Amino acid sequence: MLSRTSRIALACSTALLSTAIGTATAHAAQPQSQPADNSVVNVETGKSQCFTTFRQAIASTTHGRITNAPLSAKDIDQTLVERLRGTTGTRGAQDVQLGIIYEHSNYGGTSVTHSAGSGCRSGNGRDYQTDISGGMDNQTSSLTTVSCWMELRDSPARAGPARNTSSRPPTSGTP
Repeated sequence: MLSRTSRIALACSTALLSTAIGTATAHAAQPQSQPADNSVVNVETGKSQCFTTFRQAIASTTHGRITNAPLSAKDIDQTLVERLRGTTGTRGAQDVQLGIIYEHSNYGGTSVTHSAGSGCRSGNGRDYQTDISGGMDNQTSSLTTVSCWMELRDSPARAGPARNTSSRPPTSGTP
């Protein structure tokens, strides 16, 4: 399985981008102000959008294909991961989910789902790279890989020590 999965490089950055995670909410007309702790980021375009529930984030990144994800990212299970992997061969209008990072260990806290227009190629090459910003830099404590390996780094532009994974560790440690 590892030889068929490629890595996605996710370098932790201290710079805040104009599309910083947490600056926009999907449902501004909600009666109560709730934190938008579930974001989706397209690593090809840099476009990000944040939501109050994990279910809303997954519905958005799958363009409505999956609308019954758990409300909290902490409750993701292998069945949902397999359903998300079902999009790896798609191109164009539907994003492919690459992986999900979490602020806290055991998949808790803020979640960021990374997507792209196509999945990773087979082999161990680097297909995508993005710097993490907007409060998640050096805050990633666990992750779920979907269609790519994930490589977390301590600094932007692939600098610093790396932690690689192709599974779903409940703790990623600090790179």
